[in-house]
Amino acid sequence: MNLDEAARAYLGTPWRHLGRSTTGLDCIGLVLLAARDAGRALPDPAPYAREPQGTRLLDGILEHAVRLSSAEPGDVLLFRMGLYGGHVGIASLHPAWGVPACIHAYAPHRRVVEQPVEGELAAALIGAFRLTE
Repeated sequence: MNLDEAARAYLGTPWRHLGRSTTGLDCIGLVLLAARDAGRALPDPAPYAREPQGTRLLDGILEHAVRLSSAEPGDVLLFRMGLYGGHVGIASLHPAWGVPACIHAYAPHRRVVEQPVEGELAAALIGAFRLTE
């Protein structure tokens, strides 16, 4: 199973800081659970605060990935959002619109969503990574 396929199972799950279950997920929790469901174990950087930290809280995950020049469905996307130092999502191809999208646990929407990578989301994108075996 690809990471984006695994992540789609969590669409609509409520957003919750440090969430790691179907009762609530944050962005890193979504990547961790989708990776687990796809047969990959990643280190959990919790606990962490909702404050600027650069990518420090993602370093454990990114140590298991290679940086890419462009993303394909199933790759991990890294964003800089507002004051918070790091936000992650999973690249996808939006099933309804057929455009590059991101599946992520997004606090402003208060749930896991799949949305096109455009506008604010595209402007915040700072890297794409593929999990290594």
